[in-house]
Amino acid sequence: MKKIILTVTAPLLFHQLPAQDKHLTDTTRQLGEIQIVGSRSADRTKLNSPVPVDIIDIKSLQETAPQSSITQLLQYISPSFHSVNGSNAGDAGSALNLAQLRGLGVDQLLVLVNGKRRHKSANVNWGGLGNGATGYDLNTIPVSAIERIEILRDGAAAQYGSDAIAGVINIVLKKQTDQLLVSTTTSTRRRGDGVTTRTGINYGTRVGHDGSYFNITTEFATQAIALQPGRDDAGLYNGPIYGGGANTRGYDPIYTKEIDDAILQSRGIDRHFFDQRGGGSNKAKDALLFFNTAIPVREQTELYAFGGISRRNSQFTAVYRLPGWTERNNTTLYPDGFLPAMDNGITDKSLAIGIKTTFHQWKIDLSNVYGRNDFSNVISNTLNASLGTKSPATFDAGKYNGSQNTASLDISRYFPQALHGLNIAFGAQYRTETYQIIAGEEASYIKGDLRPIYRVDTSAAGVPYLSDAGWLALNGLSPGSQIHAGFRPGNEVNVSRAIVAAYADVEAKITAHWLLSAAVRAENFSDFGNVTTGKVATRYSFAPWLSLRASANTGFRAPDLAQFYYTETSTTFQQGRAIDLVTASNKSAATRALGIPSLTPERSTGYTAGITSQPAPRAEITADAYYVEIKNRVGNTGNFSANDPHLPADVRGLLLQTGTTQAKFFYNAFNTRTQGVEVTASYRIPLGHSQLQLLAGGNFVNNEVTHINTPKGLEQYQYVIFSEAERARVTTNIPGSKITLQGAWSTPRWSLLLRTVYFGPVTTATAQNATFPKPDYYFQQLKPIWITDLSVGYHISKNIQATLGINNVFDVLGDYTDPAISGLRNPTVVGIQNGSAGIQPFVRLFGKF
Repeated sequence: MKKIILTVTAPLLFHQLPAQDKHLTDTTRQLGEIQIVGSRSADRTKLNSPVPVDIIDIKSLQETAPQSSITQLLQYISPSFHSVNGSNAGDAGSALNLAQLRGLGVDQLLVLVNGKRRHKSANVNWGGLGNGATGYDLNTIPVSAIERIEILRDGAAAQYGSDAIAGVINIVLKKQTDQLLVSTTTSTRRRGDGVTTRTGINYGTRVGHDGSYFNITTEFATQAIALQPGRDDAGLYNGPIYGGGANTRGYDPIYTKEIDDAILQSRGIDRHFFDQRGGGSNKAKDALLFFNTAIPVREQTELYAFGGISRRNSQFTAVYRLPGWTERNNTTLYPDGFLPAMDNGITDKSLAIGIKTTFHQWKIDLSNVYGRNDFSNVISNTLNASLGTKSPATFDAGKYNGSQNTASLDISRYFPQALHGLNIAFGAQYRTETYQIIAGEEASYIKGDLRPIYRVDTSAAGVPYLSDAGWLALNGLSPGSQIHAGFRPGNEVNVSRAIVAAYADVEAKITAHWLLSAAVRAENFSDFGNVTTGKVATRYSFAPWLSLRASANTGFRAPDLAQFYYTETSTTFQQGRAIDLVTASNKSAATRALGIPSLTPERSTGYTAGITSQPAPRAEITADAYYVEIKNRVGNTGNFSANDPHLPADVRGLLLQTGTTQAKFFYNAFNTRTQGVEVTASYRIPLGHSQLQLLAGGNFVNNEVTHINTPKGLEQYQYVIFSEAERARVTTNIPGSKITLQGAWSTPRWSLLLRTVYFGPVTTATAQNATFPKPDYYFQQLKPIWITDLSVGYHISKNIQATLGINNVFDVLGDYTDPAISGLRNPTVVGIQNGSAGIQPFVRLFGKF
């Protein structure tokens, strides 16, 4: 029996599978044909797809690019992809580098591995790209295990289910055998801090005959402590350190800088003792192990499996707690204050098992995929100020985890004689998801000075008695472990839900030049009911130099279980002053009392239209415009203040019990409209024994909020329900324009990479208070920047290549934060455009044996 197989023939960065690369092959021994994400037809390439797809060859990037993690590799090569270092987020979120497509949310894209749904991180992120959202931790998959990455830049919920509003990232694992691949990279920063290393080993072997393979990868990465980048005094504290005035911006003038400096001198330290850390990435160690295997068991039938385990230890250090912050420090324990640290232990596990077969030309794929993500929180070098001198210095603040198990049956058949080719696919899926929070030790969350109070009441018979009058805080000392308070027993949850889905997918070549496809999917969620989505797409080829394509889709995103049930207490800073803040569960009594309803799914409608072209044999051009409307997006409200006399009693009780002064909630708060244009182009130029590849790409997007969903009865809180900070996060906190220009020249001995990436301006909004009814915000516009990379590779031998290069050759840092929002510290770099930590030289060895 013969059938069409698509094969990769050249190591390109944006890789096209042109028509001349298709050939007829005996497939009784080869069942793993390339699957282009977004289509279930085997006869699909990047350029003949009716929707935009990028195919990125990781091997070429791994050899020459300055970046070494998945998210940073994609950040600098894919115009529609955006990710920055996690330190731009807060607390546990700083351990993750979440990703976005088309300027939409980190939880509005779907990640697949070998075409199978991947599980998300269990962490709810604060700050950065994913405020109040869970996302995918792509860096739990070793780079050395990846053959290529396919990015579908189009809504695909009808094909793949929840989350695929912005698009789909499909990570395809290596199948190579009889070869050992070794790569090791080291980079540093301008001042020698923030040293990173990443070493990966990949090996594949046959485990039998008839095309079987077992491919295994191990990877180890480290990240050293990073200082604030840029000026040597970045992050230096300029205000009163030991005086009581350190609690406020308007400090007592008696504590002048001269007096404070005299205290520093007497203690034998200077202001650098209080420098901020974490100027780009956390201190971290990663260990990863992944495998990919397939074994034919009979003609046209194979068993396959893939998966792995990773462990990351990541340490986030917060703002230094100064000795003069009397409500947060105990000078008996920390006479010079302290720098609290959060140590996150992140364990990620996944395993996929399946069987593929062909029965009367019907392809059948039965699989089960399990994934679990665990987070532990240990807070060290800290204290619970409300416990006084009895406070521990290290706390177990609790744990949380999330899991996903997906059983799928996928069936498809290609009919070459129907019309000009017809592919039919259908299937069913049963998925379960779980989420669990485990409480920390008592000292990590209690407010030690909280006492019950009573009042004297009189019975009907005139007998006096004591009745409960609530609680009273005896002093103003901060509760719980500093940086992040532990989870309380009342925060513990162990919840799950089940999802049943069925889909049908048809793709037909109506004529030799016209392709038409349609898909429909119905899903039932055990916690909120039914969802149905659909998609149609078409492509018409006038000539090799011009094809038109378009699509329309409806989509949805189910709120994650964590967004329903997560509760935490943490510290935020407003105008340099620390504020204890509680995030309330959407299921809590306080949420209901305030009038905020239970979360509902986000709903989307999307359209894409564009062109593809091969104006010359080695040239490709694509241009696509897109339009996405999303209703009922889930976000965080602004902060409700304990000083507001209108708050319901349950909300006041929540604030009193947790020792906090402000509270925020999850809510389907707003609708958005996203409009943009994406362009990609590539051209390969043979130059005798060498080759030059030119790449260009751009994404230009505009996000706007079209409606705010203020709950009935909370109209007076409209500026709190949807805050200016949340508006900025979904509209202007990422570059509205991104341009990538790259040239790669290679010979049998040498390789040269020159690349520059433009990141457009962004605007941030930072809360200065929680004033009712409209809090004050500080808006800062960050100027656009160009980041330029350069690398040179040389083959020391046939099997070993050495590469030297520099990320951010010109040491472009972007804007510094304004002192108006950075408290009393010298300005520090804002890295939300590209996560840049300044100039970063690197060296890499890559070997094939």
